[in-house]
Amino acid sequence: MKYKFVEELLLSAFRRAKNSGNKFYDIKERNIVKLQTIYQYIDDKLEKMYNDIILPENKFYKELYSLLFTDIDIKKLKERIKYIRKIIKQVYLKYKNDIKLTKDKKIIEKYRREFYGRISSILRRNWIVFKYYNIYLNRRRKIPNIKNLPTVVISGLPNVGKSTLLKNLTGSNVKIEPYPFTTKDLMIGYIKTPYFDIQVIDTPGILDRPIEEMNEIERKSILALNYLANLIIYIFDLTETCGYSIEEQKNLLNMIKKIFDKEIILYFSKKDLFTEREERILNEFINNYNNMTIFYDYNKLKEFLISYIKNKKEWYI
Repeated sequence: MKYKFVEELLLSAFRRAKNSGNKFYDIKERNIVKLQTIYQYIDDKLEKMYNDIILPENKFYKELYSLLFTDIDIKKLKERIKYIRKIIKQVYLKYKNDIKLTKDKKIIEKYRREFYGRISSILRRNWIVFKYYNIYLNRRRKIPNIKNLPTVVISGLPNVGKSTLLKNLTGSNVKIEPYPFTTKDLMIGYIKTPYFDIQVIDTPGILDRPIEEMNEIERKSILALNYLANLIIYIFDLTETCGYSIEEQKNLLNMIKKIFDKEIILYFSKKDLFTEREERILNEFINNYNNMTIFYDYNKLKEFLISYIKNKKEWYI
């Protein structure tokens, strides 16, 4: 029902008005209080809605919003709520003044009923504004709160073990499923130390393809790598149980190295599943990528991250 939000708002406002003003014997004062009660309740709700709508200034959030809200003009939505508040205030002041200027009880009751009707009409005509506000709010709740901390971003193809690594490094309670694209949003955990905290972000899996061909899920990862990462952990699954070949995983690594001028650490997941084949390939990686830092033990990786970032005081002071 398109009016549901509006009808609930009006019902709550009118219910409050019904129980207000009864202490006044004078019909004029009683009805002015009822108008004031309705106006104040609705204006408070609209003010909260206006303040709920955030226009981001940070580059990461700006691009993330443009990705998530392609169907909503957030600036116009905020302006429209401001305009509705203005109109409702004008209507309230008009009828409040009209009631003050008359002594006729029937006319006072007429003005009160007209005020109720005008307010109801204004809100119902703008039902689409409230629909988009609720859509905006539901999507915004899924947007992560990025803290100003040293940040490590975990990247790789889908199902290579990114969420498992986040859980092992930070203890975060993340949902892990053996399906590609289980992670659809940015997942955040923290490595706590006595000196500083490290923000670790698990990103949705990226496929080896040009950015312009990536879907919304993949683009979230690109934004995190571009704007948030001080350091990138790239995960390889040598067992290929992720569903992608080692060659495909190498291609994605090369793409990330080409696009982002940031230090990358290699992490080899699923070590408990390694056979002689994977051990041999791992040794080849160690020899061929000797210019990169390589880990396959998450405890040692965690120790390295703390030690490495401890020496990067500009990241956390």
